[in-house]
Amino acid sequence: CGVGRRTCLTLSAYMERLELVSPHVALGYATAAFRNDLKALLTRTGVEGENTVFFLEDHQIVRPEFLELVNSLLSGGEVPGLFTKEELESLMVPLKEQYAQEGYKHRTLYAFFTARVRRHLHLVLSMDPSNPGFWAKCESNPALFTQCSIQWIDTWSRESMEAFPSIRLQQVFDLSE
Repeated sequence: CGVGRRTCLTLSAYMERLELVSPHVALGYATAAFRNDLKALLTRTGVEGENTVFFLEDHQIVRPEFLELVNSLLSGGEVPGLFTKEELESLMVPLKEQYAQEGYKHRTLYAFFTARVRRHLHLVLSMDPSNPGFWAKCESNPALFTQCSIQWIDTWSRESMEAFPSIRLQQVFDLSE
């Protein structure tokens, strides 16, 4: 659990030229720190237009509010109340010209911002379904089902784990000859 998924995602993000971002959870990491990480993430994707993958694993969800904030982000491309009015005003300044260039296709400048977040941000949640709180987390955050593509990755048998490297190494050696 964890290492294989992270490795697979890191490789996929690299192949697609996406920045991979994950919160650095340490002792004392609380909702305020997570909200600050989300602010930086939304600035990166919504203002700067940087294609980014936000990877959140089970062990990083140290408070239930984290998943609630992600649920809001998945639902609408925003987290209501994340930015103060002043922060939001300064955040929108660089977008005004692009908003005008695109012909005001969105109702408001903020709608333009959230559309950019939805276009440039890719959320990846890695959660273990054998965790006792898994189903409660999913049921209380419906966007995990309605806005996500779910990939169930099951365990490998011992025989498969032993055979797979041999098969892959043989393929590599066959290609090099």
